[in-house]
Amino acid sequence: MRRTPFQYLLVTSAILILARCGSDSGDSRASDSEDAAAPVWQAEGGAKVLKISPRTYVGGSVQVKVSGFFEVDGSQSLNKPASITDDDHTWIQYGVSGAPELNVLFTNSQSMAESGVTIGVGPYTVTAANTSGECRTNFDVGPTTMSGHFSCTGSTGYNKTTSQMGKVNIEVKFNAIS
Repeated sequence: MRRTPFQYLLVTSAILILARCGSDSGDSRASDSEDAAAPVWQAEGGAKVLKISPRTYVGGSVQVKVSGFFEVDGSQSLNKPASITDDDHTWIQYGVSGAPELNVLFTNSQSMAESGVTIGVGPYTVTAANTSGECRTNFDVGPTTMSGHFSCTGSTGYNKTTSQMGKVNIEVKFNAIS
């Protein structure tokens, strides 16, 4: 069976996120009424959990700046069909995963107490998580809104054309409306 670039990106992202589980860094917070009652709680080991109620997303955008062994400075609109919070998991997609244009995926798992972001453009991909140690994070969750900020230094990126890894710094600001 032949694998698509999206499948490789998805598997690589999952492996990098899972490999980084366990350390505690970042600042997760929430506001607004419905989700503000208990949006962040302390998980075993001290990691902060971001609670997002089940919803679908209808609008939003992301601003991305990557510097290091590859450079990106751009924005992208929400991919509505690919953006959802269901049970304990959230996927908010901007652009099309695996496309040559800028694409960004925000993920959140309440059970793993982890939020992450994957940025792809052309042959380059970088994944960072709030538990990885190199990121500072900030989130706001409301009944119909979600926004976040990742500021990461020394995240590991991948060039699938050369099969080489490298370090990058990232700034990601995103919002989504449900």
